[in-house]
Amino acid sequence: MPPYPVTPAGGEILGDLDAARALLAAGTAWDTEVDRLYLQLLATSEAAEPQEAVKQFMETCASKSLTEALVSLNARVPHRYTAVYQLEGALLRNVELVDKAGEARPEFLKAVPLGSSFCQFVLRDGVFLTSNSAQDDRLTGHPYKGVMVAYHGVPIPKPDGGLFGTLCHFDVLEQPLSDAEYENLRGVARVLPAFLR
Repeated sequence: MPPYPVTPAGGEILGDLDAARALLAAGTAWDTEVDRLYLQLLATSEAAEPQEAVKQFMETCASKSLTEALVSLNARVPHRYTAVYQLEGALLRNVELVDKAGEARPEFLKAVPLGSSFCQFVLRDGVFLTSNSAQDDRLTGHPYKGVMVAYHGVPIPKPDGGLFGTLCHFDVLEQPLSDAEYENLRGVARVLPAFLR
């Protein structure tokens, strides 16, 4: 039996329609069973232990402050800024910002329209990473292409499963982000909701 009906040159369908339906039903049952077993595995497996750097972030948040923890997170990367943004409708409001240069937070970083931010791609796709936005074809026509040059961001979940906003490293200069620091950023974003108001 062919795995699916085959149409010959004359236009007639060859193959047993009942056999094709049975094969489809068997495939659907197989998919359902795989999903059931996967969910069972997730339910019985222990939660993964946070990485050491994430544990240190949590300890700093608990013993000192979120700002101090973000300073430590920022010290691990070459980027000038590390920030937490909260999604408020069509606006991203800055909750915390660390600047290696120690300057006051610029007015344009306090609140950013979602449609003109790089954070919109994080919220849409689950991550957005660019070491040089000027050379990133995904940003063609974007007003901050080549202005905010490096941007590496991940979503911050809400405990109820929604999205709080984003955690990101960014810079006006080209900056890389290693795989290890990307994983650290993701790990921090997962535990961050416990330390946000």
